[in-house]
Amino acid sequence: MKKLIALLLALVMCLSLVACAGGGSGKPATTDEKTTAAAKPSDDGSKTPTDKKKIIFFTAFIGDFGLSDMGYRAVQQLAEEYNLDWTLVEYGSYDAALAVNCFWDALETTHYDYFFGPSWYIEDIIDDAAAQYPDTTFIHYDVGKGVEFNAPNVYGITFAQNESSFMAAILQCLMTEKGKVGCISADSPILNDFSTGWLAGVKYAKKEMGLDVSWLHSYMPETSMSAVYESANVMYDNGCDFVWAISGQMLLASCQAAQEHGGHEKGYWVLGCDYDQYEYFKGLASQDANSAVGYENILTSITKNIAPAASAIIASVESGDGSIKPGNQVWGVYENGVGYLENENFLANVPADVQQTLKDIINKIGAGEIVVPSYYDFNTYEAFATYRDNPDAEFVP
Repeated sequence: MKKLIALLLALVMCLSLVACAGGGSGKPATTDEKTTAAAKPSDDGSKTPTDKKKIIFFTAFIGDFGLSDMGYRAVQQLAEEYNLDWTLVEYGSYDAALAVNCFWDALETTHYDYFFGPSWYIEDIIDDAAAQYPDTTFIHYDVGKGVEFNAPNVYGITFAQNESSFMAAILQCLMTEKGKVGCISADSPILNDFSTGWLAGVKYAKKEMGLDVSWLHSYMPETSMSAVYESANVMYDNGCDFVWAISGQMLLASCQAAQEHGGHEKGYWVLGCDYDQYEYFKGLASQDANSAVGYENILTSITKNIAPAASAIIASVESGDGSIKPGNQVWGVYENGVGYLENENFLANVPADVQQTLKDIINKIGAGEIVVPSYYDFNTYEAFATYRDNPDAEFVP
């Protein structure tokens, strides 16, 4: 428990530092502007052909160990890949009014060829902004299903987390030694979409693949290290040997719970969420072994692939080939919008036949042979709850 408290304090310190850096005024809290090749006017005052195009990354704040940090890393990859100057703007708070004000301020600051970031709080005004700035391509990720963009210069990336969660469950069911797997989620629409895909996966593994598996699904009482730690312990104590806590920044709590049960050497595994948490926490552990207890138990991470999706959109825009259409598109496992990572821990511990089975299932999803249900497909919450709570319940919209 002392180690858990240390992990919690470390997380609080990180987030406190981020909050202090974010600022609290109505202006964008700009933290970095990377201009690797400054614009040089020619004799007549026009820009020279060597000027780079500009991309802005707009988010609440970095340092969340989640989607903002992933986007921050993605914009740097995109800038390098397409030779762009990049700017980071943080509006500093999960506040809708502040986000909207900073959004307009950021657009007025300078001309950007690409506007990139999550769509949180600004979905309703993106089309209006695109009309006012027709020479800017807007790329927004983590857009919800059903959200529509009509402007020809707006691209929405909706992640099919139900499909990646389906793959998570299949992996767990193929790897479990005790025949029982677990998932810890929360009762909110997007996390229920994760849950729906995961439940579909374990039911598919049992009914269609003939695997002798059972499962536990539970909600955390709160989003905290202690809640994830206790929830994971309950699952391990009740026979699960492979648990997925769908809360990226709290993953270390389930890692510690697995370690206290014997860790991966005794067959106790966890799954990461959103990005390569094994590699990330491995880096922390190399500096301080106590900062990432049990990270070795992260078999792989179930990802939202922000950079590849955004890169494909920019490639389409730059080439003008129209291979990717404007509007809000769903990116699933077949499109490499979501999936799992074949990192060193995965490759070292997942047998070749399991790896091939996973790839075969992805191809079946791409071909439409497997249709993974989504939380957003249910007509009522009660219909979802029945599917969630009854192991034998089939999907009914």
